[in-house]
Amino acid sequence: MARPRGTRKDRERKARLLNGAGRFIGYIRVSTADQGASGHSLAGQVARLQEAAKREGLELLEVVQDVESGAKQRDGLEEVWRRVLAGEAEGVLFPKLDRLGRSQLHLASLVEQARDRGISLLSSDEGWQVCQGDLRNEALPFLIALAQVERERISRRTKEGLAAARAKGVRLGRPAENVDLADRATDLRRQGNTLQEIADLFNAEGHRTKRGSAYQTVTVYRMINRTDPGANPEGGYGGKVVAAAA
Repeated sequence: MARPRGTRKDRERKARLLNGAGRFIGYIRVSTADQGASGHSLAGQVARLQEAAKREGLELLEVVQDVESGAKQRDGLEEVWRRVLAGEAEGVLFPKLDRLGRSQLHLASLVEQARDRGISLLSSDEGWQVCQGDLRNEALPFLIALAQVERERISRRTKEGLAAARAKGVRLGRPAENVDLADRATDLRRQGNTLQEIADLFNAEGHRTKRGSAYQTVTVYRMINRTDPGANPEGGYGGKVVAAAA
């Protein structure tokens, strides 16, 4: 029997277009449960997707929504992406780019996957971003380049954070699953660590926020403030002068 021609990704692309060409799954989200409950913001986004699908002559199979809060991840987006990769649809239809990715890094990753796997990304407000793997928005490479710079910055700060932690005798490695990072951050703060050092340590250990992002100083500050506001005194600990976002 002759071997199938083309790479696995080429075959996946052909299969996706055979089964899902012209079919899109919509994705929308709002930032708070109140907005989701009222339906106003969600209804407006759905209407924009429907108009875009009609304008482009596409079939909108379904609109999946995320009502996001500080305690929820984007389960809806993960579902949409899995279904598109499985060949159910050609791509994703969404209102705007900034409503698609969790962060610049995450958005760049989605764009790279779309180009690599032959997926289409269409914004109802901003037009075609990627069409069947072909880049349509010429500004997207700059987004990806900026994301790479951010990756390198995080990597550099992570290495610096590890070195600083070792110098202070902090035991490295992922803590037990039942250890509360907020409590740990508070203890480290009391020991004189800056917010940046704590963020770098958590990132080095592979932790991510509930939104899937790397830890930033403001995130650590808020974690500590919720646990014990007194652990964030003006001037910090151990004689260090540490601002709120140090």
